[in-house]
Amino acid sequence: MSAVKPICGSTGATTDDILTTILALFGLAGTIYGIVTGIIEFNVATWSFLGVSASSVVWVSGILSALATLGVIGVFYYNRCLESPDGQNACTAGVVNDFVPSFDSAWNEVFPFTAMHNMLELVVKCDYWPLVELNALFIVCNDDEEQSPILQTFYESSEVCAAGLGALIGGAVGAAGGILLGALAAGAIGCTASGFLYVLCIIAVILVAALIAAAVTLAGAWAGGQIGKAAAEDSAPSAEDGTELILGDYISVEGKLITSGDMDGARVYWFAETTRMHGRSLGSPPFSHRDPDENLTADLLPSACQIGPVID
Repeated sequence: MSAVKPICGSTGATTDDILTTILALFGLAGTIYGIVTGIIEFNVATWSFLGVSASSVVWVSGILSALATLGVIGVFYYNRCLESPDGQNACTAGVVNDFVPSFDSAWNEVFPFTAMHNMLELVVKCDYWPLVELNALFIVCNDDEEQSPILQTFYESSEVCAAGLGALIGGAVGAAGGILLGALAAGAIGCTASGFLYVLCIIAVILVAALIAAAVTLAGAWAGGQIGKAAAEDSAPSAEDGTELILGDYISVEGKLITSGDMDGARVYWFAETTRMHGRSLGSPPFSHRDPDENLTADLLPSACQIGPVID
């Protein structure tokens, strides 16, 4: 088995699954919107002197804006909780270097559907380096002098999924109200000018309807997401005996390794299924791989991990 340390950083073209999907979603909505409103705006500008109403443009704008916003929420929820990417069952061992909890930023509180599952950084023993670089587009390394490879290990959070589902439901309720409020607000503006000024007024009306529809949809998503989060139980990463994991714990992890587009193409556990504790390091972060290499001996590990990485 090779014990050559992987080269840190990108090993190829990185990707961001959520960003790619969202951009495609908005691109599709923009194309539909451009075709529909282009036809309508041309007729409105041409026949404004006949008193042709811009209400059709307003409704199209609000509906597409609300649907695109709902689509973004749905993409996050699907990616976090419904998608089951292909992966390989594996077992690795090392020392816990860092922990990133769900809802760790103000952004996640405002947009609860964006929260990620609980994640810990596992500085792995050199025996498991092949798993870190297998099919990886990016190698995550620690800040220690050795630049030791890390496996990001995700633990499924019921709060994240409840917040995502709640945001989707709340957003759908908000979308209905947002479309109506956007249409009413845009209609109250009234476009009485003619020629080029009339076209500018129509554009302003479209933007008002779209922005209000999106804003109210997001407000509903925030309310629904917070309700869902509050209703779910907190689920911090823990070992199989129920002990909550902390920095410096020696652990072995079994689960499914995937190449995650959301993590720049790095190999990650999605999700950790079994975690066993094997003591605690006397050192402190940032950890070098030499710590678990020297102190986490094979006879402390599950049989599946004693001879190196196991891949199904």
